[in-house]
Order: sequence, then structure tokens, then C-alpha cells
Amino acid sequence: MTTYEYYRIVEEVFEKYMGRPTVFVGKKITKWDEVAKVTGKALFTADFLKLYKDVVWVHSVRTKYSHALIKNIDVSEAVNVPGVIRVLTARDIPGVNDVGYVIPDQPLLAERKVRYIGDIVALIVSKDPYSASEAAEKVFVDYEPLPVYIDPEEIVDLMTIEEKAHSLIHDERGSDVVAHVKIRVGDFSKALREASVVVENKYRTPMQEHAYIEPEAALAVPEPDGGITVIASTQCPFDARRAIARVLGLTQNKVRVIAPFIGGGFGGKEDVVNEVGAKAALATYYTGRPAIALHTREESFIGHSKRHPMTAWYRHAAKKTGEIVLVEANILLDTGAYASLGPFVAWRATVHSVGPYKVPNARIDTLAVYTNTVYSGAFRGFGNPQVHFAVERQMDILAEELSMDPVELRLKNILRAGDRTIHGQLLSVGHGVGLEDCVRRVIELSNWYEKRRLYSNQNEPVKRGIGIALMWHGNSIGVEGADYSSVSIIINRDGTITFRTGLTEMGQGSLWGLVLIAAEILGVPPSYFRVEIPDTSSAPDSGPTVASRSTVMGGNATVVAAYKLKKRLSELAGSFLNCDPSDVVIEAPKVYCREDPSKEVMWREVVEEALWLGVPLQEYGFYRATRAEWHEETGTGAPYITYTFGAVVSEVAVDTETGQVWVERAYTAYDIGRVINPIGAEFHAVGGYVQGMGYALMEEVVHSKEGCVYNNNLSTYYIPTIRDAPQIAVAFIESGYRQGPLGAKGLGEPSIVAVAPSIANAVSHATGVQFTEIPLTPHRVFIELEKRKRRL
Repeated sequence: MTTYEYYRIVEEVFEKYMGRPTVFVGKKITKWDEVAKVTGKALFTADFLKLYKDVVWVHSVRTKYSHALIKNIDVSEAVNVPGVIRVLTARDIPGVNDVGYVIPDQPLLAERKVRYIGDIVALIVSKDPYSASEAAEKVFVDYEPLPVYIDPEEIVDLMTIEEKAHSLIHDERGSDVVAHVKIRVGDFSKALREASVVVENKYRTPMQEHAYIEPEAALAVPEPDGGITVIASTQCPFDARRAIARVLGLTQNKVRVIAPFIGGGFGGKEDVVNEVGAKAALATYYTGRPAIALHTREESFIGHSKRHPMTAWYRHAAKKTGEIVLVEANILLDTGAYASLGPFVAWRATVHSVGPYKVPNARIDTLAVYTNTVYSGAFRGFGNPQVHFAVERQMDILAEELSMDPVELRLKNILRAGDRTIHGQLLSVGHGVGLEDCVRRVIELSNWYEKRRLYSNQNEPVKRGIGIALMWHGNSIGVEGADYSSVSIIINRDGTITFRTGLTEMGQGSLWGLVLIAAEILGVPPSYFRVEIPDTSSAPDSGPTVASRSTVMGGNATVVAAYKLKKRLSELAGSFLNCDPSDVVIEAPKVYCREDPSKEVMWREVVEEALWLGVPLQEYGFYRATRAEWHEETGTGAPYITYTFGAVVSEVAVDTETGQVWVERAYTAYDIGRVINPIGAEFHAVGGYVQGMGYALMEEVVHSKEGCVYNNNLSTYYIPTIRDAPQIAVAFIESGYRQGPLGAKGLGEPSIVAVAPSIANAVSHATGVQFTEIPLTPHRVFIELEKRKRRL
């Protein structure tokens, strides 16, 4: 089947279902894994330990310096600790000593140099975790300390974006600038001269920890043929297989990766399993026994990627009537000791760097820079929450300078159908551009204008404010890689259905959305389906479970597979029901003719007949997105297939005597094309808000000047609890994306993007202080309030 045929099928299904009643899609139906999870029957990676005997434990010996040369590693005492089976160093790696995701810059085991406090210099393989921990203290490393850099502005000058002289962290590369992405559109010098109002500010956002409930884990098991099976908490089983095979020096068909239920991911389990899985597999390779690598919470804090901290300078210029004429920005993203997905994060941040607005002129420079901090990589939003914080704060400050309501300024400049993005991409009606509807919906829900007036003059110590922020988020991965997905649908002889995909379930519920799509098209209830956990030996490679692509890309692959099966079975049923295939209605357990319902047969009979006649009951669905277009010198093209749009309003209370901020109410509206799984969509909106609230008010991984992490557990790193969660109103706009499954777009990542700036804008409205840095901790808010008092 050609790519054109995939697109034709998706559009045909869109035309059939968009705007029409559905049976399963858009309905609240109990998800396939809910009962297993709430009853404790669902198996997560560490639960598989009980299924194996003679399991060995893998303990990581980590560096004591954040930046140093390794002169020598002595493991002679460690190997003699009772219970220790083997001590592994870089020289023991049979394949390639690298687990880097985008570029090969991250060794599994450090051999020449350490670059951050989480680098591993040796692995202890032992009978139990206690002897492993004891042996770790007896691994002696001779280091030559080097200068430690924890601030990207020590590496690059923010205003000139030129690299400074320093002791290189990655001397093998000749530069500590990992990526430089830019936009050059229009005549920005002329626009600046002709502008009536100019606002410029410097912004900072923090390093954020994913804080998923299940720390990283991998269990490796030897196979009789010399292969190794790795059960791992991973979002990307096929990428993990490739990385593990490379470390072991094995072909990929000798490495099998199984992704069971995952206790949260948020992007953090995209690349860390390259390391964790390889550690467990390496131990199995040498011992021939099952091996478990299981991080403690403290290890998790220093052993996996984080959200990139951002330092940015922004300048906006506008006419006195409010039309934006120019956006300029220098953006520094701290990617830490290793690139991870830093180059891709920098690219996505750049694509979205002017916000969802019509901007005729722009100069944007985004640099991802190495430092000696914990490395940063994928995190829900993928660079977008950082730049949106700066852009949406700029919009509020610009509105104040223009004496305009923040909503009115935004409505004057937002993208609508028929507009072109800053990159020159035409947003047609078929893309589904419902941003204005989102804005008007949250304004209505929040009673915006009345509350802006009500909160304008307050004399009490606890002041209230209301703020808005808009967002856009490109669906799927754009130019970051091959953008494809696939599923397998197998109809069993008893009429039940087995559903397979390489996309993973980490609590986001998107696989249930795929089942609802298949059920809708086939006419078979979701209760007939069984979803198998991803297994690289049986599931098709579906690409990574990232970038809000599961519903869009996996959904389209599901549409293709279900469409082909439905067509085949309708033709078969029509032949013995004596009616045209287009007249056949499948409503399992019944199949009948629409024009004459008395012509009826049971679903299982159709399946049985197919087996006897040799009609295939299995179908492979594949879908590849249209190729993204990006011109590196100008930042123009068509970077994404479509965009999710949204608006968030937050209401806060601020205690001006202590600096404490509470979010009291929130209102969200997202244009996601079509709601496939309403329960999952609502939970995404709520969960994204709460996680974004933590980013805005309390979360920050803090490093010492030596590069150590101060707050490396959940007693010192604060995340929101149920007591912090406000009332959250959720609304959806169904604009319909013609190349989405039944019109759907993604929501997983977009639901966090606009939260922090909406809260910051509300706090600024309440206090009169223009905050440019998050998190808005009581200390930070109090200090800024005191500064304002002194100025007044």
C-alpha cells in the first residue's frame, strides 16, 4: 500500500465520522487496565523479580567529582567482598561504550573522564544489594579534578551567543555548544525602528524532576540461544533494544525488550533505559543469570534526564494599536553533562519561540549548552513550557505598556485558519485551528472581565489575581526523525481481538484510545479487545511513545488496519447475506444488512467463515506522517503536521506578608481536533495542570557549586499534592484535523505548556510585580514584593 493510500483512508474515515454520532469514540468506557491496577494485579518491572531465581543485583558506583579526569580505577578490594560475583568497568564492555540518544557522547561506564555527579565508573554484580553497596565503597578511583560549570552563562554569553573561553567539558567535540537553532524572518532592524512600544526582559526557568512514582528499573534474563530478554520501564522499547544490542555487541534479533506497565514516564523514561537496561543486560551477559538494575529515589534524581533549565532574553515590539511587529530572542538551554535529546528540545523550543501569534519579523537564536549538572532531556512539553513562559509573560507586560487587556492583545494577534506561522506554514481549515474558540471558552468559564475588574483594587494582605496564557504545540516529532507508527490487529477464532503495538502504556491511556478507534471502525465492542504489552519480538516497531504522537500516529495506523479488516469482512458478510458490502452493518455480536435487518448472522459465524475460506483475519496497519520541512538558515518551512492549541486561565491568592501563593481555580480549553477518550483527555488536562503548577510554584533541582544535587529525594524536592490542587474546569474544542484519526490531535504534552505563565501572570496581576523567574516560591515572591515596596 502506498503512502497516498494511507492518507486517502484516513481522510475517508474522517469524512465518515466527523460531526456524526459515534458508538465508542468519545464515550466514557472503562479502560482495559484499570481493574488490574487498582487491585494490584498489574505487573511493573520490579514485580517480575518474583518469577525468577538466582537473580543477581547490579549496583552503580558513581563518581565523587562532577568534572575530573580518571587516572586509574582499582577494583581489587571490591571483588573480594563476600557475595560479589563480578566488578565491571569500561574495559569489560564487549560492544560500544555509549548510551547517548541523539549523539554518541554518553559512555555507559566512564573511562577517561567524568562530567557530572551521576557518571558511573564501575558496576558491582552481586548476590544481594547489601554486599553490592559494601563493595562500592571499596572501588578506588584516582581523579584529577577539573573546573566545574553549573551555569550555561559560564559557557556562552547570553547577549552575543558566543562561546566563552573555558575548560571544555566535551573536549573531544571541540565545543560545549551542543546545538544552535535559529529563525531569521523579515527585516527585524526596520521593524524595531518603526515600532511604537518595545519590551525586553531576561527570563529564567528551573530544572524540573519528572518525579514519576516508579523509579527506573530493568530486569535482564538469559535466553537459550545466547540472546537476552530485557524487561524494562521504558517509553521506547525498540530504541532501547538498539542501544542495548550496541553495548553488548549483539545483533538486534538477539535482544528482546518487553515494556510492562510503567509507573509514569513524562519523557524521563525515553532514554534512561539505554543505561539501565544495558547495565542489567551486561551483568546477564557475564554471569548467565537474571540480573536486576533498580534505582533508588536518590539515584533516580541524579541518574536520569531532567527538564532543561532556560535562560532567555526576549524583546517584543508592537504598534500602538497592539499588532506585534517583531520578536527577538536569545535562548540558552542547559543540557547538562550529556546531550540526551537536547538538540531536539532546542529545535522544538525554537519552532514555538514566538508563541501562537502572527509575527511578521523575528530573529531567534537557541543554543543547547553542556554544563556539569545532571543531564537534561525529554520532559512533557519538550522545550515548549520554557519558551511559553517567556513569551506569555512578555504578552502581559506588552499589554500593560499598551494599556490593553491581556486577552484583547492576544486576540488581536493569534493564529487563525488561513494565517501563516512564523515559519511560513499555512494553517488551513483542515489543520483544525481552534485557538480563538479556546480563548473565548476560558474567558466565559472564568468570568474574566468581571474578575479583572474586581481584583484591580485590593487593600488586604492576601491579594487575588487572574491570568491567562495561550499555547500551541506541534504534533509528533517533525524533523527529529522518521515519523511513523504501526499496529497489528488479530481477530481470533472466537471473535475476540488481540491488539498489538510498540507504543507503551505509562498511565496516559492513549492505547485505550487506539482500541476505541478500532472498535468504532470495526463495529466490535472494546470489551472484545485484549491489549498486549509491547514486546519487540512480537509487536511492530511503532516509533517512540513521545511527542503526543500515540493518538495521532498510532491512531492513524489503527485506522488503516481496522479499515482494511472492515472492508474485507463486509465483503465476506455481504456475499452470504445477499447484500452489498456497503450495506453490511457490523454490530457485534450481530452482523446484518442495513436495508433489511432480517438478514442477520452472528459475528463469530463471519469469523469462522473467514477461516474456512482463507480470508485473512490479521491486519498490519502502518502510517507515516508527511515529511516535515525545515530550512536551517532561516527557520522556515512546515515543521509539524499540525498543532494543538490551548488557553489556560488561573486564579491565585498571594499572601503579601509571607510570599505564599495558592492557585484557587483554573480553567483550561484545548483544541485537540476530536476527543477520542474523554476520561483520558480530562485527566490529561488536570494532570498537566497540576504538574505545570509544580513547575510554576515549587519545583527546582538545585546544584551546589561543586555540581552536587542538594535536593535529591522527595523529602527536599517538593511536588504538588492533592491538597495543593485547585478546582480545575476542563473544556475541549473539536476543530477536526483531516489527517488525524477521526479528526483527533494530541494532548499529552500540550496540557502542561501554558500553565506556569498563566499562574505567573495571575501573581503579577495580584501584586503588581512583573515576575521573570520561576518557581514562584514564597522566598522569591517575598523578596520581589519587598523590592517593590522600596521602589515605591
